[in-house]
Amino acid sequence: MKYQLQHLQMKGKLTQQIQYHVQYIICQFQQIMLNTSSIQSTSEIPNFVVIDNEYIIMKNLYKGNTYNLYIAVKRDCSDDQKKFVLIKMRRTNASEQNFEQYFLNKLKDSKCTTRILSIGEQTIKEQLYHYQIMERHGPSLKLVYNYLSKNIPITLLCLMAIQTLTCLEQIHKHLIIHRNIRPKKLVISQSGSEILLTDFKYACRYRKQQNNILVNDNLRTTSNKRFLNKFSSLNQHLEQVSSPKDDLESLALILVYYGGFAPVLDIKEENRGLKIKKIEQIKLTLLSELSFKGAPLEFIQFYNGVKQSCVSDYPQDYEKYKQLFRKLLNSCGLTEKDVVYPHLQMMKQHNYNMKVIMEEQETQAQMDSIDEDHRVFRKIMELNEQKYHRLISLENQNQSSQKQ
Repeated sequence: MKYQLQHLQMKGKLTQQIQYHVQYIICQFQQIMLNTSSIQSTSEIPNFVVIDNEYIIMKNLYKGNTYNLYIAVKRDCSDDQKKFVLIKMRRTNASEQNFEQYFLNKLKDSKCTTRILSIGEQTIKEQLYHYQIMERHGPSLKLVYNYLSKNIPITLLCLMAIQTLTCLEQIHKHLIIHRNIRPKKLVISQSGSEILLTDFKYACRYRKQQNNILVNDNLRTTSNKRFLNKFSSLNQHLEQVSSPKDDLESLALILVYYGGFAPVLDIKEENRGLKIKKIEQIKLTLLSELSFKGAPLEFIQFYNGVKQSCVSDYPQDYEKYKQLFRKLLNSCGLTEKDVVYPHLQMMKQHNYNMKVIMEEQETQAQMDSIDEDHRVFRKIMELNEQKYHRLISLENQNQSSQKQ
């Protein structure tokens, strides 16, 4: 009887000791999981940045000196047309005025610019960023040019010219000058049927007074040298007051260059300053009939018409310029409705790329999960075995008592 009582007491103590050590192991395991989770979440912060509590950044599309462009996915959205958006982010100070947003608001009903879904500021890693969330659009004219192996058909250039003229007509009627018309600022709409203008960072307001163009003083201080390129107008090279004429001249240079009729603008120099200076010298002595050999007559007429126009002519009816390109299309037996951008083929490639990105992220998540399991297992194996010697000895005592 006494032996049985001692056995029960020992068994009770054994049960308590086992329960204690089991609880200890559970606590250690939970602590390991907690530490592992914190390490994992910290490593994922740069990969999953959420903007406006709704849009998850997926991939960087463009990284520039003034802003970065990202593609993001909207949470809990099944509509493929609205699921993906573009987010433009730039570092900013609270005191900075966002002039670009002012122009976009003025032009929101013109249907010639990208639609802004949301704007705001957000702190990421102790740095304040200004963001613009925009509807996704198609590729830029520059990407189309490269996609077509730098061989854009004349008919496609005519369609682009007509639609860009419509956009410029709209913004000039709102007394706005873009000032930085170049191929990568002209993008195809998501539907693939229209041209849109982007990036009004260097845009400015103007007004006419006694046949002169007056530019807003706050924006006049922005030097043209910050964005000069081969498509800039001659007046911009010479630091003259901006006018709508500059936007049209840039469009004319884009047409002749992308049509393959302006090799004279292909300048190679050691640095950008020398290159811009040489381009300026070429434009000072440029004769369209000699410099743009092989160009359609309508292209030459458009360029000369813009160069010979006066400041007092703006804003004007651009229909006469559009008719030049419609005439060229008709000579090819086509109308505007017959010409389409190579947008669908590029969108198929884009959708395939997005699918690959999603699959890569899923694979990475699976690998992270496996890696997390391995770390947990290693932590358990590294626990000091001496902490469990009492449990082992108790188990041995239990086995010996059972034999007795």
